[in-house]
Amino acid sequence: MKYLSLHPSQACYLLMPSIVTLIITQKPGGGYNAMTACWIMPVSRIPPRIAVAISPRRFTYECLKTNPEFTICVLGPQHEEIADYCGSVSGRDENKIEKLEQKGIKLVKLSKIKTPGIEGCLAIIGCKLWRDYEGGDHRIIVGEVVECMVQEDKFRDTWRDVELLYYYGGTRYLSVRVPS
Repeated sequence: MKYLSLHPSQACYLLMPSIVTLIITQKPGGGYNAMTACWIMPVSRIPPRIAVAISPRRFTYECLKTNPEFTICVLGPQHEEIADYCGSVSGRDENKIEKLEQKGIKLVKLSKIKTPGIEGCLAIIGCKLWRDYEGGDHRIIVGEVVECMVQEDKFRDTWRDVELLYYYGGTRYLSVRVPS
């Protein structure tokens, strides 16, 4: 068997596809910001914690430093356009939440944190910033899960009869159907 040698910086692409989420944060001056993220993973069940890699150059990181909480919104294939938009435009330049609301997207309030989720996403996970680690060109943000909700017909101990959106690199997405 032959192997192709890659530069070590390409290793992250060997672990794709990755589930696509939106990270919603509170902006320093008020309002909310949304960033597409796929470098995300659970790190503990008890206590429940999830890590997401965020570049310190991103507006989302600035938002987290001011307001240390965030929501994770799990997206389906019908959200590909939203994922693309929120991953290609900076919240410093545009009010992404306002633009999404103009397109009919609504926010969902959570009970334990102020940061909302996006209505219509498959799941919303509310987190309080627990730790912020240096990880190279990205920060490893670990959130303690304080609230979690899912579309009632899509989950029963695991995903059921649902399509999940995965990022495949570049501008490519993949939709995976999870049977009941």
